[in-house]
Amino acid sequence: SIIDTMVAHQLFKVINSLKLTGVNGIMSGIRPDIVQTMVSLGIDMKGIHTFSSLHKAIESMQLLDKKVNV
Repeated sequence: SIIDTMVAHQLFKVINSLKLTGVNGIMSGIRPDIVQTMVSLGIDMKGIHTFSSLHKAIESMQLLDKKVNV
């Protein structure tokens, strides 16, 4: 589980780096226990959109797209 936490932390660092170029990244499929471990380790996840599944992430993007195109 600590390996999963380390990998997730690296992904968050990539997403934060992408923000510097104007790209808004999202993450999906991170288990609740991994998120709890990351928070307890002090990993800052503010401003990163996370979803429990890829399906929910896609739904959210589709809703956002509809709002933008109205």
